[in-house]
Amino acid sequence: MKTKLPILLFFAACSLIAFSQDYDSSDSDKFYLKFGPKFGLNLNADLNNMPNMDQLAAQGNYQLGGFLQMGRKLYLQPEFHYAVQKRQGENDDVVTDEFYKIPVHVGLKFFDIGLLSLHISGGAMYTHKTTDTFSFDVNKLEYQIGAGVDVFDFITTDIRYTLRKGRTLGEQIEDFKTNGGVLNLTVGLKL
Repeated sequence: MKTKLPILLFFAACSLIAFSQDYDSSDSDKFYLKFGPKFGLNLNADLNNMPNMDQLAAQGNYQLGGFLQMGRKLYLQPEFHYAVQKRQGENDDVVTDEFYKIPVHVGLKFFDIGLLSLHISGGAMYTHKTTDTFSFDVNKLEYQIGAGVDVFDFITTDIRYTLRKGRTLGEQIEDFKTNGGVLNLTVGLKL
């Protein structure tokens, strides 16, 4: 229960912020809620090996799903994705893993000129292998940070980096420079 309480309080606070910021009881049209499909790629960004990037890293590592965005400038964005990742097996054979990914991000739109807007976001992502029986495991939580661009408030793009567990910010930056990491590139439609 000690582990679940901070997580529940965090999501409750984010929900209140997202729901209350644009809502005015005298004008219910101001409430901002968008949803839609989202498609993307998961790439292993090994910065030392960028010119010779393995074709396996770019082929077959995709995800598709949807999102819900609540709030205009400061927003809460839960998502649900089905993801496929291919990797090298023990005998140099290709192994395909399938996952359900559930990221929940808090975002901030900091530049908006109508045609184009920029945002940053961060949050937790729960990953569950499709072949496993479901049971919530805190060890399956990962954290992501990212940035993106919205065009006409209809097309949304994101690039996100998955942080490695148990590392400080300095170690994360050094690790990214030397080993790269998992980058997530997505495009979605806001309906």
